[in-house]
Amino acid sequence: MAEYSDIVKCHPLLVLISEKPMTWYGFMVVNKDTRIEIKLRVPHYPELRGASVHFGQQICLFQGSEFRSKYKGLLQNATSVLSFLRQLQGLMEGIIKKKRIESTTKEYFFNKDMLKELKTVLKEPNIEVQGNNDLSAVKIIYKSISVTLKPENTGNSWALISSDLPELPIWRPFDKCISTLMEATKTLQAKVNALEDIWRELAEIDENCWVIDPVNPKPCHLYRRIHINSALSLHIKLNPLDSDGHHPEMKLLGSDKEVYKTREILSDNLCKWDADRSILENIMELLQIEELPQRPPDEPKDDGAIFGDDECCICFSMESENGEIPSEICSNEKCRKHFHSSCLLEWLQTVAGKQMYFARCHGTCPVCKENISCAVKLNFLYNWELI
Repeated sequence: MAEYSDIVKCHPLLVLISEKPMTWYGFMVVNKDTRIEIKLRVPHYPELRGASVHFGQQICLFQGSEFRSKYKGLLQNATSVLSFLRQLQGLMEGIIKKKRIESTTKEYFFNKDMLKELKTVLKEPNIEVQGNNDLSAVKIIYKSISVTLKPENTGNSWALISSDLPELPIWRPFDKCISTLMEATKTLQAKVNALEDIWRELAEIDENCWVIDPVNPKPCHLYRRIHINSALSLHIKLNPLDSDGHHPEMKLLGSDKEVYKTREILSDNLCKWDADRSILENIMELLQIEELPQRPPDEPKDDGAIFGDDECCICFSMESENGEIPSEICSNEKCRKHFHSSCLLEWLQTVAGKQMYFARCHGTCPVCKENISCAVKLNFLYNWELI
C-alpha cells in the first residue's frame, strides 16, 4: 500500500490499528507545542465515502462550529487519506496562529463589579473558588462537585466551560443560569443537594458490584450496567426527580436465552420493589440472588491475545464510535462472545439466511455459527426492506 508508507512518513505518530475497516489512531503533530489525538475510520478505503474522524480532549483548542464545518468539508472533498490529513493539519495550524495573534493583542481586565462578585461567592459556606493566574477561568466547587466558567468578552456575564453535573430535561440548562457568579453558585448548590441521595446509591453500586459501564463513573453518569453472569448484565438508570419511590429504569442485556429467562423472573418479582430498601437490596430481591458478583482481581494480560473477552469480536474494540460498549452475547455456552449491537446488526444484515421476527434480526454468530439475534431499531426498518 503505497499511500500507507507516505502516511507513516508524514504522520509517524498515527498507527494503522485495523484493516477492516481501515482505521488509523494516534496523534497528529500540528506544531512543536501541539499534538492532537485523532482516530480516522475509512470503511470504503481508499475512497473517503462514509469516513469519520474523532478527536481527543485536546480538540478543545479548536472548539466552535466553524472548525467542525471546515474539517467535515475537507473530509468530503479530499481525494485521499493523505491529502485529508495534510489539509486538516494546515487547518489546525492556521487556527492556532490566529489565536496566538489574538492573545497577544487582547488584555484581560476586570472591573470592580467582577471582583466584588468573587468576594461575595467566597463568603458562601462550603464553597471553594479556584482560578488561573489571569482569572480567565474560574472553578466553583461545592461538596467536591465543580463547574468551570469564563468571563464573557462583554459585560459581567459568564460562559460555561465544563460541569460535573448531569443534564436533566426538567432542569434549566446550567449555561442559562450563570449571568452572575452568585447565580451559578446557587444553582450548583441546589443541584448538588438534589442529587446527593442518587450519588450515594450509585457509590454503593460501584463499591459492591461489578460495574461494566461506565468504565470510569463520573458524577454526570446517572446509570450503571452491572455484571450478573458471563452472559447477562443489568442496565440501571436512576431518576433523581422521582420522589415516589418507583423502581428505576432497568434493562437486561446479554444472550437471548439468559435475557428471556431473567426477564420473566424480574417481571414476576417487580411488585416486591420496596422504596425503604437500597437499590442493591431491591435488585437482589428481584433477581432472587443472595449477592451480586464482584469484579475479579486483575489478571495478567495475554500479550498474544487479539482482543479481550469483553471486547466486540467484530470491530475488536470495547467502545464503539457512538460510545456503546458490547451488549450482545452469543447464547452458545462454548462461545459467549460479545458484540456491539450496531456491529452485530450490520453483520446479520449482510449474511445469507437472515430472518426478521418481532423487530429482531436473526442469523448466525460470526464466531461459532450458532443462532444469534439482535434488536432492530425503528430507524433501521426501512433499510432492512431494501437489503
